[in-house]
Amino acid sequence: MASSSSVRNVLLLLRRNPDYRRLFSATVVSLLGDWFAFVAVSGFVTEATGRPGSAAAVYSASVLPAFLLSPVAGLIADRVDRKRLMVSVDLLRVLPALGLLAALRWHSPVLAISCVALLAALSSFFDPVAEAAVPNVVAPEELSLAQAALGSVWGTMLFIGAAVGGLATIAFGREASLVLNAATFLVSALLVAGIRRPLQHHGAPSTLGLWAQVGEVWTLARQSRLTRSLLVTKAGVGLGNGIVGLLPAFAAGRFASGDAGVGALLAARGLGALLGPFIGQRWARDDGRRLLLVCGASMLTYGLAYALLPFAPSLPFAAACVLLAHLGGGAQWVLSTYGIQVSTPDSLRGRVLGLDFGLATLAVGVSSLAAGAAAEGVGLAPAAWGLSGASLLYGTWWLWWTRDLWRGPSNVLTESRSRQSG
Repeated sequence: MASSSSVRNVLLLLRRNPDYRRLFSATVVSLLGDWFAFVAVSGFVTEATGRPGSAAAVYSASVLPAFLLSPVAGLIADRVDRKRLMVSVDLLRVLPALGLLAALRWHSPVLAISCVALLAALSSFFDPVAEAAVPNVVAPEELSLAQAALGSVWGTMLFIGAAVGGLATIAFGREASLVLNAATFLVSALLVAGIRRPLQHHGAPSTLGLWAQVGEVWTLARQSRLTRSLLVTKAGVGLGNGIVGLLPAFAAGRFASGDAGVGALLAARGLGALLGPFIGQRWARDDGRRLLLVCGASMLTYGLAYALLPFAPSLPFAAACVLLAHLGGGAQWVLSTYGIQVSTPDSLRGRVLGLDFGLATLAVGVSSLAAGAAAEGVGLAPAAWGLSGASLLYGTWWLWWTRDLWRGPSNVLTESRSRQSG
């Protein structure tokens, strides 16, 4: 479990650093609305189509656009003012968020999925930029804790947003959840606008052309084994992540629990993603070798836990499987992001994190499409086993491929910091 000292240290960091507090709070309110909306939209689309794989289509629409746009967003994040970019994106996200209301009024699953895709496209210009900005608003010795806290926000808001969202949908209707989602983007924009520190180092403007700046990222990846390893680690969890899109079908079909069941399973996912980053940070101890080993073990945990899901005799047992899976998923996501933040110069960080986010969402999107097709073709249980098996195989391969790094005599993160400072 996340230790009380970790929570206390996060609270102290938030108290003494107003800029990090604003960035943290903006992420909190935005994600809270996102998960309220996901419960409402996935439930609506599943009911409107009557197909068990339709919720996977919603999930796929929420991640695939990021694969196409995150590398572009990362490039833009290294060329323009990051704060202005984030505020602009927040304001633009209000429009498709309100479009979801129209989809419900017109009973149009196609419009709902289209609005989800547009929201995801805009979010791909926000999420990697926020991660790239974190090292600029905290001290170097605070970065590990700051990133673990920010990573846990995703899980916290999924835990709270999904659980409360399921209940709110029942009590007040789906439209109320969608109105709240739109309002959170306005609050997020106000919070980001209040950040005073620059969110990037202002050096001389780059004279390189577009493709030359893209080439800088590939050069870094070729030269740094650590960067290559971290860039592909999220795919291990991502390849099995399509199972998340099937959770509404498990809740509605296997356990006959409707939106409340969807909220319970997503809340279990969120609780795992909340606790996982702090557990991972504690085990890694800012040691690159341990960080890589924990990332690999997290992939195996994710795959094994979801392989048990089809055997669940009850909703609570299923929630326990989901919780365990995302303890691994949460640890792996935050630790790999922290490794990239530490090992990448600020002038390249936006591009590298954009590529990292894009590769991760490609894996998630492909997995989601496969999940929907498999659920329709062979059923929920075989689909879950196939996807969890993909994570297990990938995690095993990745641990073997990186064995020289995590078995090595030196701390690869320390070496990377030394090269940057030199």
